[in-house]
Amino acid sequence: MTGLPKPERLIGRLLIWRWCRVNPPSVTVAILRRQQAAIAGLIDDAGGASSDAAAVRVQIKRLPGLEDVSTNYSLAMVAHHLALVNDGIAGVLHALADDERSDLVAAPAFYKPDPDVGCPQALEAFDASVAAVESAIARSSQLRGTPRRTHPHPWFGELPAATWACFPAFHGEIHVKQARLVVRGL
Repeated sequence: MTGLPKPERLIGRLLIWRWCRVNPPSVTVAILRRQQAAIAGLIDDAGGASSDAAAVRVQIKRLPGLEDVSTNYSLAMVAHHLALVNDGIAGVLHALADDERSDLVAAPAFYKPDPDVGCPQALEAFDASVAAVESAIARSSQLRGTPRRTHPHPWFGELPAATWACFPAFHGEIHVKQARLVVRGL
């Protein structure tokens, strides 16, 4: 199966809405920083970024919100995927703040991690992506005035700027759980 089952997409849309009510864009970066620390800690628990363990793919059970194809990742792949998604969302937020329609690729395949990515490179990209989201959210005064500006998510449809601004933290929570399962399987 590619993507999420339709019932999960519908429930996911509601969960995203609820998440954003509890965790507005103003706390997104703090949550992302906590997730960064969690992923780095899990990598340390597995022997560190330079260890072979961080690059070992582990088959895990599928979590709600996780595609079937994402159930066989390494820790490095999890960090790389988060970097790709965060960079994409930062681009969407900048486009929405500039009152432009983003031409960023919305296809999930664009955000698949490189299976051969090295852990140090993945962590560096992840760190840079959090900074990119932080920069985009810093323009929040421009985003607040854009409730009607939207950008499509491949599974959840058109999302407004404020939802995009809290989405990286929502998305990251799923992948921190994924990373914990990967470590258990090592």
